[in-house]
Amino acid sequence: MFVFSLKGKSIKLAGIAAAACVAIAVCLFLLPDYETAGTAYVSAVTNETISFKGIKTAEDRLEFIHSFGIEVNAEPIEEFTTKIPKEFDSVYAEYNSIQMSQGLDLSKYKGKKITRYTYEVTNYPKDASGEPKTVYLNLILYKDRVVGGDLSSSDAGGFVRTFCDFNPSQE
Repeated sequence: MFVFSLKGKSIKLAGIAAAACVAIAVCLFLLPDYETAGTAYVSAVTNETISFKGIKTAEDRLEFIHSFGIEVNAEPIEEFTTKIPKEFDSVYAEYNSIQMSQGLDLSKYKGKKITRYTYEVTNYPKDASGEPKTVYLNLILYKDRVVGGDLSSSDAGGFVRTFCDFNPSQE
């Protein structure tokens, strides 16, 4: 006959180990999925799905931008590296809502180092008086992935909108 006994301390340790395993499993399940964000757009130029990852070179950035039908000067007017804050103020929260409207989410990258490239857009429609608008495209990359971006103008009646909504006939 075989007799097995457990002390209260052993049962408590087994319970703690089981709880730790469940906690780890839950954390792994809740990790953000960086691989699927921002890949649902179809190119206005080639009618193919646009990939937001694998953007490693200047040529990759330009090809990505052109896939939306946007023409820019080849050289960025600014390249800026910074960290996304761990806590969003109202400005970051509002900007992130613009990103979320195009399927991106900067909150996944809180505390991460990103690079913003700013290009001058050359094919943005003219205003009602026929004058060209000064419009810039901001492209935000984390490593080799586009994680955010916008079209913006500081002209009178300026705006910030998604580059995914670019339409060459809009005014």
